[in-house]
Amino acid sequence: MGSADKVFKQIFNEHLMNLHTAMPCKVLKYYPAELKADIQPLFKRMKGGELKSYPPIPKVPVLKSLVMCADPKGRCECGHYFELEEGQIVLVNFAERALDFVGNRRHDLRDALVIGVIE
Repeated sequence: MGSADKVFKQIFNEHLMNLHTAMPCKVLKYYPAELKADIQPLFKRMKGGELKSYPPIPKVPVLKSLVMCADPKGRCECGHYFELEEGQIVLVNFAERALDFVGNRRHDLRDALVIGVIE
C-alpha cells in the first residue's frame, strides 16, 4: 500500500471513530419530571494514542412510546415511558443532525437520545 493510501485510510478511520450512531451507556442520574438522564458512554475511544473514556453526556432526552389503546368512547393515545435507575444500561442513538438546530453537527454525542433499556 502506498503512503498516500495509508494517509487516506488513517484519515478515513479517524473520521469514522467520531461518527456516532448508537452505543450502550450507563445511567448516572435520571430526571423523571423532565424525562432526561445523565449518561456515561461505555465504548472507549482513541485520543492522543491512548484508549480513553468518553465524557458523561448530561440531560439526554429519554424517548417514550405512544400506545393507541381501545376506549369504549373511542381511541385514545397513551404515553408510556420507563423509569430509569442509576446504573442501568441503556441504548442511545445519536441524531443525524443537531437536535437544537444549531450548527452543522452530524452524529454528535451532544445529540443523544435514550431509546431503550438493555436487560
